[in-house]
Amino acid sequence: MKTKAFGAYGWLLFTMVLWGSAFPSSKYAVEHVPHEVAALFRFGGGAIVLLLITFFRRPQQTPPLKAVLGACVAGIVGVFGYNALFFWGVTMAPASDGGVIFPALTPVITSLALILGGRESARPVRIIGLAVGVGGAALFFVATTAHGGGGSDRLMGDTIFLVGAAVWSVYTLLNRKLVVGMDPVQAVMYSTVAGSLALAVMAVPKFGSVQWGDLSGGFWVNAVHLAIGPTAIAYLLYVRGIRDLGASTASVMMFAVPLFSTLFSFIFLGESFTWAQGGAALIMLGGAFLAVVSARGAAKPAARKESDGEPAVARGQGSTVAPQVRDAVVTEAEGS
Repeated sequence: MKTKAFGAYGWLLFTMVLWGSAFPSSKYAVEHVPHEVAALFRFGGGAIVLLLITFFRRPQQTPPLKAVLGACVAGIVGVFGYNALFFWGVTMAPASDGGVIFPALTPVITSLALILGGRESARPVRIIGLAVGVGGAALFFVATTAHGGGGSDRLMGDTIFLVGAAVWSVYTLLNRKLVVGMDPVQAVMYSTVAGSLALAVMAVPKFGSVQWGDLSGGFWVNAVHLAIGPTAIAYLLYVRGIRDLGASTASVMMFAVPLFSTLFSFIFLGESFTWAQGGAALIMLGGAFLAVVSARGAAKPAARKESDGEPAVARGQGSTVAPQVRDAVVTEAEGS
């Protein structure tokens, strides 16, 4: 059992490595093609891989139409909305900025929305964590403006990353209501396909500006990596980690992403932080970590009581996956 748990932590850590690599890989992609086209390459390719995986898995249950439509709506928000902003932001700001801002601020924004909506309790420790996270974000933006280099373009890119984190938080909250009654792999497949189709509508007009013959082999290797590694393989490994260790442990591991994204951005792109930005990033991540860890058990109990021997989380869902696991899978697997 210990060996299995040790292996699960190893696979989860590798997942964070893959997600960390997505930030500099995306930056490299937008240096060669318009950001709309780069986003389509990643998630269009990922959608094809997920379609193949779903086909060979042959799920036993056919999801209800309402669940399919819900997954598609979620994909329009989470895949199209977030990634249109992310790939736009990475054209102006370093990939390392996005690798810090998104993992740190997404849980902060989501937690604030849940508390303000009365869906989770406002524990003092959690409020402190949220305040520290927001304060760290403010310091990060101040440091970027004063000493970060890149001028107004970098600040604009970081602001777009911030809006993207808010959009992903909206997707997280929508997903809880829209994506029910289906296998998690199916849910992400439908979401990714729908979002990729929307990205295609935005990207096709830009195809004429791409110098296709000038794209190097390295560009295409990078495009394949984005589609398969951070988008498809990382998702499957994350599912395995949730199965073996639980959703809470898997989600906390997300805080390793900024480490790897910063490391890869330094190695492959020559990016770096100033000391002020690095300190602000640590404050932001520390506050977000405190908010997430203190959130365990903070969700308010459902009004409906469970019947004898039948957990409310499984009743009427048409799925053998508990909602808290399904939510963590669908809402976090595509966000890097």
